[in-house]
Amino acid sequence: MLKKSPYFFIIKFLTCFSALYLFFPLYRGITGNGGRLYSPLLQSHLNLIEALTRLLTTAARLLLQAAQYKVVQPDYHLLNIAGSGGVAVNPSCLGWAVMSFWAAFVLANQGRTSYKLFWTTIGVGSILVLNICRIALIALATHQHWSPITSLDHHQTFNLVSYVCILLIMGCYIRNQNEYESCNSRQR
Repeated sequence: MLKKSPYFFIIKFLTCFSALYLFFPLYRGITGNGGRLYSPLLQSHLNLIEALTRLLTTAARLLLQAAQYKVVQPDYHLLNIAGSGGVAVNPSCLGWAVMSFWAAFVLANQGRTSYKLFWTTIGVGSILVLNICRIALIALATHQHWSPITSLDHHQTFNLVSYVCILLIMGCYIRNQNEYESCNSRQR
């Protein structure tokens, strides 16, 4: 009975979101040089923030190269089209809050672990694809001098688009979950 309560969902969602969201600055402190909890081992061999940054910038570079642009990537977090300014992807650009929100929503709902893993992957994958496109678009807009795009607050625009995307995926998730639950209740 308690598991069906909306209060239980809200408490579970807020707990999951807080844990996921707060993991990021904690881990950033552990893998960042000079922190009290700094771990050279984790920074060198299990730096999730650097790995996520590399994933985003490398995929954006490959996307731009597929469009026949000569792309320069002087460092894992920097990306530019040759002959122009570029994009510097810092930890606040990774979309961690948006991904944490989605994962917390899925984890707070009922369902099998495999079902939750599937939907978490769908949402996080969608957010990553949006972020890759954003990084490529900013590099292209900088190269082409598209002021309507370069003058935007990219962080806020990305968050807005991401949350709209999440709302659409939530609709699919809820519809799918309702169908799943109605099929299971008929079988009992």
